[in-house]
Amino acid sequence: MVAMASTALLDTLTEDQLRTLARELLTEVTLKQTTIEKLTHENALLKRLKFGARTESYSAEQRQLFEETLDADLAALKQEMLAASPAAAGEPKTERQAPKRAPLPAHLPRREIRHEPDSTQCRCGCALRRIGEDISEKLDYTPGVFTVERHVRGKWVCASCETLT
Repeated sequence: MVAMASTALLDTLTEDQLRTLARELLTEVTLKQTTIEKLTHENALLKRLKFGARTESYSAEQRQLFEETLDADLAALKQEMLAASPAAAGEPKTERQAPKRAPLPAHLPRREIRHEPDSTQCRCGCALRRIGEDISEKLDYTPGVFTVERHVRGKWVCASCETLT
């Protein structure tokens, strides 16, 4: 709409008026381009000042002040940590937290799957001795029935070479 009005306006102007308008537009474009170049140059200078290598280096005096404040901050932080720890405050140690997951309901049917080694003979020739087992339960669903798979994995050790399997 504006382009159509501008085109209609240009058609009504004389040659002298068109030349004057062209000069004004060229002056405005030149001014704006100069402003853009100036701002781009200033932006580059500011980035160089802010992120340049010189800003990251310290003089000897600055380094000493930094190290002094760093040491003081670290000492204060250590004191805060000691004060916040339960042992320093005389509080008894808390028991380990219970797992977040609840055990699977006892009324569900369980199927036990045992995972035992093929041989209870160690590579050194001695017999392996059972020292315990790991038990994990997994909820299984077959259409219409929930069951629990109970995986039992034995822990075996060789007494002579202390190999754990």
